[in-house]
Amino acid sequence: MKKVIYIVVCVFALFGCSGFLEEYSQDKAYIRSYEDLDELLLGNAYFVRYQTRNSWQFSGVSGDLYYPWIHVLADELCQQTGGFSWVAGGACGSIYGYYTWQYRVYENVEGKQVWDDGADFRHLYSHINACNMILEETKAFEEMTEEEDVQNVNRIKGECHFLRGCYYFLLANFYGKPYVASTAESDPAVPIKTSNYVEDKYYSRNSVAEVYKQIVTDLLDAEKFLKDVPKKSMWRADINAVRLMLSRVYLYMCLYEEAEKYAALVTENGPQLEDLNSFSGKEFLSTNLSELIFSTGASSLPGNVTFYSRNDGTEPGFVSGNDMRISNELYEAYNPRNPIDLRLQYFVLDYDGSIRYRKLQGETFQTTDLSDVFLMRTAEAWLNLAEAAACAGDEPTARKALNTLREKRIKREFFDESEVNGLTGENLVQFIREERRRELCLEGHRWFDLRRYRVAEKYPQEVTVEHVYVNKTYNSSTYEYETLWIRKFVLTTDDPAWVMPLPKAEIDKNTGMLDNPRNERGYEDVNN
Repeated sequence: MKKVIYIVVCVFALFGCSGFLEEYSQDKAYIRSYEDLDELLLGNAYFVRYQTRNSWQFSGVSGDLYYPWIHVLADELCQQTGGFSWVAGGACGSIYGYYTWQYRVYENVEGKQVWDDGADFRHLYSHINACNMILEETKAFEEMTEEEDVQNVNRIKGECHFLRGCYYFLLANFYGKPYVASTAESDPAVPIKTSNYVEDKYYSRNSVAEVYKQIVTDLLDAEKFLKDVPKKSMWRADINAVRLMLSRVYLYMCLYEEAEKYAALVTENGPQLEDLNSFSGKEFLSTNLSELIFSTGASSLPGNVTFYSRNDGTEPGFVSGNDMRISNELYEAYNPRNPIDLRLQYFVLDYDGSIRYRKLQGETFQTTDLSDVFLMRTAEAWLNLAEAAACAGDEPTARKALNTLREKRIKREFFDESEVNGLTGENLVQFIREERRRELCLEGHRWFDLRRYRVAEKYPQEVTVEHVYVNKTYNSSTYEYETLWIRKFVLTTDDPAWVMPLPKAEIDKNTGMLDNPRNERGYEDVNN
């Protein structure tokens, strides 16, 4: 896979953000201290906090922000067809291939390439190679004896292992099937590269089992190096981020006892849950959130989803220039006819008949403070704990964890533990899954969760997602957009489109790189 090797070697040119990186990246002799390594780590291994050129629509973020398309694959968003006519006309145009699960995800409805489908593949491998190079360079500092120096080098090692494990986790869940123990050894995922040097060879795809083994190894190494290291900032990985990620990975692997163990460590030692009963902020996801553990990258959601004014009533709520809106299915998950769930106020809300997004709003149409796809907080630990315990047969622990979270999300006067305490078996697991949907909406979890629910060892479930796409054209005589057609696209449980196609550039340029099978997408015409 020479394409990947070329890309990762150019990591500093693509992601360098300081004079040090630009001037000295070609000469290892200038790496004289752990401070130099730390600068390389921050500038090249972490997600870039982009400021996009045209962040007010998906068409402006292709190739810039990290995998924003993940939000339109599942059932959290739907096409925005109302509002301003110019928005309706361009709505979902560049994201059409992802939204309707096409084989050529990079094409719009007219068959023109409008999306850089290889950007995330390149970016993740670039970050992985930065981790590889930094880990190799840390070997020069192994003889350090000063406690502060040792701790800082260990922190750098730990952050690199954490990030590399996370990036392979993302790649495996984009381009490989969900983990199933009986088939993981034969299911193809992505190539593994942990060396820091260029290898003149073609790479083949490692199996899902091999990639997950690498992920777990990296995260356990990260735990070892970060165990006694103080937290540096919310934008730098710490021990709680590592353990939360371990609980997620083990949950995906259906290793429930390990998932429960690591989730419990986060609930015991990590930041406490935010209580929406006493919440006074204008937006839930912000750098002031008490339960925030880690975030890297930026968010484009405020500019791509119909949202509520950040000013929270001091100015009218408004519709931004956007492609998508909150789906009816997501809104109904909060049971709006019995509005005791405070997330109906702080996550999604009905403003004058329009369902709007409020969870992460930002100063403008984009925020570079927090990510909408790579953000970790304590609520996930409680949900991982609940699901793992329920699937392992430890139902009292599962119910307690679930109630601990819900007590902070339901209006205090209406909170009733008996709603959860009466659940057992499949009903309990299903309730946990629905709670996960409500709590973690639009944080990059839903697509991955639906994938794994289909093949879960305990209580696998049928999953069908339906998306309706409205195609419009501008009439220069009437100065209005007119509907050409409306089509419904359906993703069934057994559809191969649950696995993303490999980037076109990788297939074109790499001998022997087999793509994931994917059908030409059928549809059903919908009457106007």
